[in-house]
Amino acid sequence: MASDDDERAEELETLQSIYPELVLDEPFAAHIDLLVAPTKPLPITFQPSQHVNRIAYLPPLRLDVQLPPQYPAHAPPTVHITTSPSWLPFDTVQRLEKEANSLWQEYSGGQMLFAYFTYLQEAAETTFDLSHVSLPDGVKAELLDYSKCMKKELFDKETFDCDVCLEPKKGSVCYRMERCNHVFCIACLQDYYNNCIKEGDVNNVKCMSTDCGKQASGKRTDRLLSPKELLRIPLSLEAVERYAKIKRKKKIEADPTIIHCPREWCQGAMRTTKYPKIKDVQEMDDSDSEPEDIVETLPQEEQKQTGPDKRRIGTTGMDRLAVCEDCTLAFCMVCLASWHGDFVRCEPRDSTQLTEEDQASLNFIMKNTSPCPTCAVPCQKSFGCNHMTCFQCKTHFCYLCGAWLTPENPYGHFNNPKNKSCFNRLMEMAEGDMADGQVQFGGARGADQVADFWEQEAIRIQMEINAQDS
Repeated sequence: MASDDDERAEELETLQSIYPELVLDEPFAAHIDLLVAPTKPLPITFQPSQHVNRIAYLPPLRLDVQLPPQYPAHAPPTVHITTSPSWLPFDTVQRLEKEANSLWQEYSGGQMLFAYFTYLQEAAETTFDLSHVSLPDGVKAELLDYSKCMKKELFDKETFDCDVCLEPKKGSVCYRMERCNHVFCIACLQDYYNNCIKEGDVNNVKCMSTDCGKQASGKRTDRLLSPKELLRIPLSLEAVERYAKIKRKKKIEADPTIIHCPREWCQGAMRTTKYPKIKDVQEMDDSDSEPEDIVETLPQEEQKQTGPDKRRIGTTGMDRLAVCEDCTLAFCMVCLASWHGDFVRCEPRDSTQLTEEDQASLNFIMKNTSPCPTCAVPCQKSFGCNHMTCFQCKTHFCYLCGAWLTPENPYGHFNNPKNKSCFNRLMEMAEGDMADGQVQFGGARGADQVADFWEQEAIRIQMEINAQDS
């Protein structure tokens, strides 16, 4: 009997050297918590809801082992499996416990606890062959919290190479992107995203990996980060609010169906469910953070009716009523006058009529900026060479003549003698565009210069003629 006791104690001590988390109990008993981290998250439905949650980490198996005096020669070990909370189906628990007896018979009365532990660990990787589990709603919060905490705990212990600073960092100072799982150190993410938000470049608040979202065609389908994820990195609440507001403002400005308040001191956008006013960025998830190029598809007949001058002129009633989201003015979407009721026929306001202030602003933009040849956004150079990259659409173009430049060889344009208007002029106005008509441009801006010159010449000649007549 003493030799049998020694054999049981030796097996448990050997197992403890392999599994330090194994706790030895007396007499000849032990217990251990085995991690359940399946290779694929387990789909779980919490009743009565029909929503499926995919959980990556599940509460561990609590395995209690008792070695009877007849073990290992004449009796199998006694095993008992539980989970807290109880999420493993009863028939699965029974199947796992019976496997201990099967392995004991297979080993012909030899020591088999290590083989049984290995079997349970391998079975946990496939979630014990379960394809789906249905549980009561009462355990949902506990299971979700456990999975979240375990994911963070395991992540913090790993070491990652940041794709930006290229330095190995512990997971505790890193962040894994939610959609693509790329990992960067938090310091690099904060520096990049804070700078993008500060400069208003919200279209680049996305994963920084050059491989993220790449398809076989070479195009990228990456998406902008949600405010919720930015807060988890974390970025400051103030920066995330600015990000959400700028992104919403860009969408509204790019949507021709959105009308703005006619009050000059307000100019707020009309109320719309398409772009709801931001209340709490902490509640804005991925559905509120789609990229600018993903737009809602309208019926063909509605796509033709864009702008206030083409919107439902023949209709009456609430189709024409709009309410400013800022000052709450109710106004007509057709004539932009204060709301005049359902049965008043109105005509669209002439959109070509600009205020004196708007006209002066437009004149300045036409004279002091070069438009992007792709998206027509006005660009003004503050310093540097005349090879420009559009802030909005990233098109490469020449600031002097507005020509498209190939990204692979943008400077060939300035080195080609055939481009007489731009040859050897790469660094002209290197300190910024303050030419005031002293530099000859090409393209549309150059044509405006020529037209302005001859207009001034005509005025000068007419003044001379009037002076001679008088």
